[in-house]
Amino acid sequence: MTQTVRQNLADGDGTMDDDCERTDLAVSDRWQHWKRNFWLGVINGILFKVGITFSHPSTVLAVFLTKLTGSEFYAGVLTAVAGLGWFLPPMFVAGWVESLPRKLPLYAHMALGRALGWLWMIAVVVFVAPQFPVYAALLFLIGYAVYTVTGGIASLAFMDIFARTVPFRRRGAFWGLRMFWGSVLGIGVGVIVRQVLKGDWGFDFPYNYALLLSFAFVTYALAWLTFFLIHEPPVEWTTPPKPWREQIQTMVELWRQRLDFRQLIKVRLLMDIGLIAAPFYSTYAVVKLGAKPSLLGAFIIAETIGSLLANILWSILADRRSNLFVLKCSIACATVPSGWVLLLTLLHYSFGFNVLPLYPLTYFFLAFAGTGIAISFTNYVLELADEAHRPTYLALSNATESGMMLLPVLGGILLNYVSHSVLFSIAFTGVVLAVWESRKLKPAFVYEPSHSEALKVK
Repeated sequence: MTQTVRQNLADGDGTMDDDCERTDLAVSDRWQHWKRNFWLGVINGILFKVGITFSHPSTVLAVFLTKLTGSEFYAGVLTAVAGLGWFLPPMFVAGWVESLPRKLPLYAHMALGRALGWLWMIAVVVFVAPQFPVYAALLFLIGYAVYTVTGGIASLAFMDIFARTVPFRRRGAFWGLRMFWGSVLGIGVGVIVRQVLKGDWGFDFPYNYALLLSFAFVTYALAWLTFFLIHEPPVEWTTPPKPWREQIQTMVELWRQRLDFRQLIKVRLLMDIGLIAAPFYSTYAVVKLGAKPSLLGAFIIAETIGSLLANILWSILADRRSNLFVLKCSIACATVPSGWVLLLTLLHYSFGFNVLPLYPLTYFFLAFAGTGIAISFTNYVLELADEAHRPTYLALSNATESGMMLLPVLGGILLNYVSHSVLFSIAFTGVVLAVWESRKLKPAFVYEPSHSEALKVK
């Protein structure tokens, strides 16, 4: 604050004499690097989106494990490992993360762990999978677990840095730009995936999948290096380190006090019932409908286009309307994928239609809804959270979902006894219930008077 502004405030005059002083007052040390951080974060997200497109768990990796072992069970385990590794570990370290004066070093250490886990997966595919497919599947899942566990811990550091570097009214644009341009590049990636899996690049199974994993690793490495360049502003204050048991008590107390947060988690858990079918949309097309693995490229392209269009819509609505509005709309859209597959199943088995040309739309709908949820859900959690306990809110949100990550494993077991249609019907029902409960969610910044205060007003 300049000397003139200090003097004006001391004299009781809150006005500022010129535009220069207004700028000095408005731009603190915390936000002076926000544009640089914003664009570095956007580039980081674009690269991650490209990497995920090369090795998407519910398409590329799910079909890889199914083809490797001859069982869809491992595809379900993969999705469960991804969810549990990402969501559960933060619960035990959130209190420690809150006490760190800087979060970027933690992100860097976890990036090293993620890199080692991914390189392990590539080595397993190249050296173990050709001779010992079942052992290779188990070793592959171990490497993927290392990648997701370290990623889950890194997410606490990432989200805390994000909340301190991106202004509130630019958060929708931040997520939207990351996903939009990642989706643009993802269209080309989908073409490459299709060519590699068809054998156009001269690689047979499983080496074609090792090539895709290698492409993903290169883009992930560039994404991590980009984020290392971010200028992390200092935190206003930190809490003392907490043992994990005390952290659990803090979470329990927060859970009791925040009815709005509990309702949000309830909605998310109902929506997560849809995960029971997530890895089986692609395997259903290959195993039951007779699609060739190269059709995965079409799935990726459709998913990318859906994400591309969704980012334009959802990011604008998030900043101009609200994250809550986007969350409710995208949850409603999430009923479409399972409903669409059920309709295609009816047309195929009851009327004999060839539905494979229409099947990629499933991934268009998944991406359209999932993008809106990805943009709005975490932003809405950050709106509910206070700055000092932001990692705790994120960890609690993740921890409550961790049990639902076992649903794909349950789905893989159920497929031994029921049809795919039953599984898709369960997913559809869960999301419909989430839509119903989402009506009770309210804007985070609306103050509601207590009952006694309301009586005084009357």
